[in-house]
Amino acid sequence: MMDPVGPLPASVYWRRRAVAIGLALLALFALLWLSTRFLIPSDVTGDPVHAAAAEPDSPDSDPANPRAAGPASPAPGDPSQTPLPASDEPGAPPGQAEATSTGPASPSAGPVDETVRPDDTPRASVEVPASAPSPPTGPVPCTDEMIELRAETGQPTYPAGARPELRLVVTNVSGQPCVRDLDGADQEILVWSGDGGTRLWSSNDCANPATDDLRTLVPGEPVAFAVTWSGLGSVPGCAAARERVPAGGYRVVARLGPLTSEPAPLLMG
Repeated sequence: MMDPVGPLPASVYWRRRAVAIGLALLALFALLWLSTRFLIPSDVTGDPVHAAAAEPDSPDSDPANPRAAGPASPAPGDPSQTPLPASDEPGAPPGQAEATSTGPASPSAGPVDETVRPDDTPRASVEVPASAPSPPTGPVPCTDEMIELRAETGQPTYPAGARPELRLVVTNVSGQPCVRDLDGADQEILVWSGDGGTRLWSSNDCANPATDDLRTLVPGEPVAFAVTWSGLGSVPGCAAARERVPAGGYRVVARLGPLTSEPAPLLMG
């Protein structure tokens, strides 16, 4: 077995044996490698790449990665870490929500519309004579004698700089319905000095346009109109600069066509 036998030189047979042994060893090593690769778990092989891939992520395992650690909880009592409240107003800086006033608005804030307007404030009925039937042709026109005209103020006294509410109240005091034109151009509310000698303001100076307001007035049922006075004086046509009237006592008078009311007192300041 040790000495080759054959017609060829012995060196040829030794080379063939060496090649055969080498191939056998190579096949054995390949089998062992395949067995290690597929049969033994990857974390036992010591391969750092496969071990890192197989290890689950842990937020606290990498101190060098601030994103992996998540947000830190603020220390108790640390004001710098206290979240600011959200603002209720768009565009307001964080934590600086605009305060909302719960009190009444200032009586002199903003522009004033001095146009006479209908006033729907509930009012008590006025006692009138016994009702008479309307003629077949319908309600008759209201004569001046059938109407009572009254001037009112929202309250007897207003503080300086306030905007008083002044009213014109018309009531049919007859015993039957009647028709009256309550056109805005025929209505007027005026403020006079306390002695009644100086006209200080009129609702017709700067506003109060004409309106089409033909109404049937029910006996004893008041119909009211109101205006918010700015507290500034005026002249016809609103042609002069307007100045605020000083504190003091004044008279308020209402007019409807040729009818003029008794003055109602108004104290400013």
